[in-house]
Amino acid sequence: MHDDEFQNPGRKVRSADAAVIKAVQHEAALERKAENKARRAEAKHADPVRKPAKPKHTRLTRKEAKTYGIHKRSRHVVPLLVILLLEIIIGAAFLWAVMVYCEDTALIVRQQTIEAGSTASLDMYVVGEPKFPEYVQCNLDFSTVNYVIPQTIRFTVTMYGTNFPCVLEIVDTTPPTAEGITQKLYSVDTIPPVEECVANVYDLNDVTVEWAEIPDISTGGNVNGKAAVTDSSGNVTIVNVPFIVTKDSVAPVITGTEDIDAFIGDTIKYKENVVVTDDIDPNPTLEIDTSQIDLYSEGVYLVTYRATDFSGNTSEATIWLTLTEKPSTYVEPELVYAEAQEVLDRITWDGMSDMEKALAITYWVRYNINYISNCDDTSWTRAAYDGFTKRCGNCYTFAMCAKALFDVAGIENMIIVRDPYIYNPHFWNYINIDGQWYHCDSTPRLGWDSYFFMYTTYELKNFWHNGWNGYNFPEELYPESATESVQDRINYSSHSLRY
Repeated sequence: MHDDEFQNPGRKVRSADAAVIKAVQHEAALERKAENKARRAEAKHADPVRKPAKPKHTRLTRKEAKTYGIHKRSRHVVPLLVILLLEIIIGAAFLWAVMVYCEDTALIVRQQTIEAGSTASLDMYVVGEPKFPEYVQCNLDFSTVNYVIPQTIRFTVTMYGTNFPCVLEIVDTTPPTAEGITQKLYSVDTIPPVEECVANVYDLNDVTVEWAEIPDISTGGNVNGKAAVTDSSGNVTIVNVPFIVTKDSVAPVITGTEDIDAFIGDTIKYKENVVVTDDIDPNPTLEIDTSQIDLYSEGVYLVTYRATDFSGNTSEATIWLTLTEKPSTYVEPELVYAEAQEVLDRITWDGMSDMEKALAITYWVRYNINYISNCDDTSWTRAAYDGFTKRCGNCYTFAMCAKALFDVAGIENMIIVRDPYIYNPHFWNYINIDGQWYHCDSTPRLGWDSYFFMYTTYELKNFWHNGWNGYNFPEELYPESATESVQDRINYSSHSLRY
């Protein structure tokens, strides 16, 4: 502090030093007053040589002040007090900064664990509001983390220049979800793959599905299987799979088998008109045992039909195959079908239904072939060929001509033989129209100028003329007849159908 500053009490100083300076000035003023009083008293008794008087209103240097007996206070006192005060202020600020550092860094959480599929952010690791958030940083971009995959991520949170190692643990503790699909099986079926028995499988990660418990379906009934759905983290869900199981114990039914008459060297159609049905299996198998047949020798041989459904139920039927030498008058089927096609082309046309074609065929055979008792019936082809070319024959001829025409018209048909009989057998046709079987007989009947077209078995066996029926046959050997009559649709006078 300069002397002029000391001598000028009115000079402005810093507020921090004001009190000290004022006290010093007051003490100096008292000292000066005391000194002046002492000098005046001393001057009364002093030598005539007097000290020079103190100039008024002049600023004295330290040397001049000493001449007049004035002692100035040291100028280093005030700066020391200022320094002390500053140290106190700086120390307080440091303590405050340390307190802020400790409080804010205590907000940091070093480790967090979350479930896969959820998300994380820096707020999870700084649980509160630091006083200076702009000095909080993180070296992990949380938006780039794959939260689906379980993993451990290590990163650093920096606060006020200090690095804090942190850990994000992503775990998968949630098991998958899935639903069982009800299975309808038969007791002999194979259990489907487990993947076909479970639906709506959901998990964030890959899953595997396997049977935890395979049901026993051999006895039928309602049973349950259990499928284990496991994700890549080992979480498991057990899914119940209901099974509705039908036990099949009914054997297939074989119909349409009939004894076969064939010539040595012929191709024998064992399955012709043979039908196998089952109450459950839509496609039962049919095996034909021909091991007892010698195709090169005349004779009567046993043929066994064996049907099996998918449950292993079996049924059998047998017929007799009669093999004879081919007669010299035998006609090849191709010749017969050529004659039949020529007739069919004249009596039918495009657009006709099977029922209309069958009526035209039955009518043509009835009124274009004459009945004679004696004819060549050594083969069906011979009889049919003679019927087409000679226009005569017995009931066998009528039935075989109709058969050839039904064949080329694409109408499924069979031959029925009266059995038992007393004097002579009788032959007529059995046709399938729209999935139903009906009887057709074009052979003239004595005293009755008409024909039988699409009769049900019930109608045929209840037809009596002159006290005689003559249509007895083993029904069990043939497909079941239709039960609903169509006779009201047939106009026998015009030989047409009513619509």
